[in-house]
Amino acid sequence: MLIELKNKKKINVEIIGEGTPIIFVHSYLWDLNMWEPQLKEFSKKYKCIGIDLWGHGKSEPLDKIENYSLEELSEDIIEITEKLNIDKFIYVGLSVGAMLGSYLGLNHGNKILKMVLMDGYSGDEPNCTKGKYFYMLDTIEKIKMIPEEMADIITPMFFSKKENEEKGTLYKGFKNELLNKKAENIDTIVALGRGIFGRENILNRLENIKVPTMFMVGEEDIPRPVYESEEMGKLVKDSKVVIIPKGGHISNLENAEFVNTKIEEFIGE
Repeated sequence: MLIELKNKKKINVEIIGEGTPIIFVHSYLWDLNMWEPQLKEFSKKYKCIGIDLWGHGKSEPLDKIENYSLEELSEDIIEITEKLNIDKFIYVGLSVGAMLGSYLGLNHGNKILKMVLMDGYSGDEPNCTKGKYFYMLDTIEKIKMIPEEMADIITPMFFSKKENEEKGTLYKGFKNELLNKKAENIDTIVALGRGIFGRENILNRLENIKVPTMFMVGEEDIPRPVYESEEMGKLVKDSKVVIIPKGGHISNLENAEFVNTKIEEFIGE
């Protein structure tokens, strides 16, 4: 369903199941459907709430802006919970979804029961990749599409070595999604990208997160390598770090059974 927020734009939210709410926020360039294995499993016992970020999935694009900060995005999530009359919830985010979780834990920790932050990083984007990403964003903004040669660069970043070598179902499906992004969503996708890759470094604030937190990361994650999650795990008191075997950046899909088991164990503690 579409929920209108204070910016007068409508954001897509899908709810399945009953029980304690779990909010799922997807990776950049994906949508809430990437959580299908988790929504299917956890909706048996929980109220699962999937959110499409602006310009992704069925959510509306924003009016033209240069960037949209992670903190602003995190406040949108809180506004959604208020619209749904949710006082407390479990939070599960991957990539940018995980980055948003850090702000939620810092600014709204009283609302969060537990957090699972997957394949994200709350430090600076390394200069070597930041420059490359901004160049790609500038190009995408100019031509209002993701060309195939760029899709061939972006797609392998999200998967394990095996999936990239085999160019399996996940690889082909994601590349096709990139090639078919709606022109009207491009400016918003670019604005979110600039907010993500130009993000502030808040590592020195993570010690203030009091929410029980589990960091998860694919052992073969290319853009967000394991050592970044291990670094954050040392900063958030009493948190734990789980490395996902055979997982790339979209580790929840490449090793869904392992991910589901570890999340269930954590939120059930």
